[in-house]
Amino acid sequence: MKSLNLSNYNLHIEKVLDEIECNLNHNLSIEKLSHLAGYSPFHFQRLFKDYVGESVHQYIKRLRVEKTALMLKYQYNNVTDSAIRTGFNNNISLTRAFKSIYNCSPKEYKDRFRTFNKKYDTPSFKVVNIDDFKVFFVRVCGDYHYSERASWMEVENNFCELSQNNLQYISICYNEPSITLQKTNLRYEACILFEKNKHSHIANLPIKTIRGGKYAKFSFTGTLGEFDNFFNIVFDTFYHDKNYQISLKPSFQLHHNSYRDLLFGTTTTDLFIPID
Repeated sequence: MKSLNLSNYNLHIEKVLDEIECNLNHNLSIEKLSHLAGYSPFHFQRLFKDYVGESVHQYIKRLRVEKTALMLKYQYNNVTDSAIRTGFNNNISLTRAFKSIYNCSPKEYKDRFRTFNKKYDTPSFKVVNIDDFKVFFVRVCGDYHYSERASWMEVENNFCELSQNNLQYISICYNEPSITLQKTNLRYEACILFEKNKHSHIANLPIKTIRGGKYAKFSFTGTLGEFDNFFNIVFDTFYHDKNYQISLKPSFQLHHNSYRDLLFGTTTTDLFIPID
């Protein structure tokens, strides 16, 4: 996966990336995706691979397999149910794709996590409904220890035309590092909330829509290192509650103070985990 900066931003391909991310369980044909992007199928495939670093089929297959692995690791889903929820037609096609990445079958992968020793209680949370909202964003790919800081420095250096007063900072970590094996495919996005009354005149910055819906909201105060540990505890415990299903949408973090507090000091952050 390639990082995003102001010079290579393509709104049409970004729409396709969002469509893929949230609809892995649906038919994602070249014809459908190229129509969404507004390109011919041939031109779309060429632009997509140049923009993302993988072909359309490679990218969709990897995301489907990784989302399946997430379900098997954190929720112990039935393999067949996981295959259906991530867009595989049957267990055979899932197993073939799964083995190509993890060198084991989905069942063998699931069995690694069958014995769960609960060391922590699930942190307190409340279920909230959120409307769609827009953000300006920068995406940096690679090890999160690098990409978190690099993405916010990119924001600092290139988003100067945004008002610096009372900005709302948001971040999105798309991948779980133990599941996305190639660090270059780990995606981190540093975002600033688009506020119509402040930012409607700005037209040259990357912008996207965060999809609304039902989320579990966890509140946290502490350092970035402590937040990473908190994040892991949430994932290790929350989805064992069978009332909730892992969503195809990514989680996001809303920071109540400066991104510099997030990186170098103490942050007050709400973690939003999508639920189905």
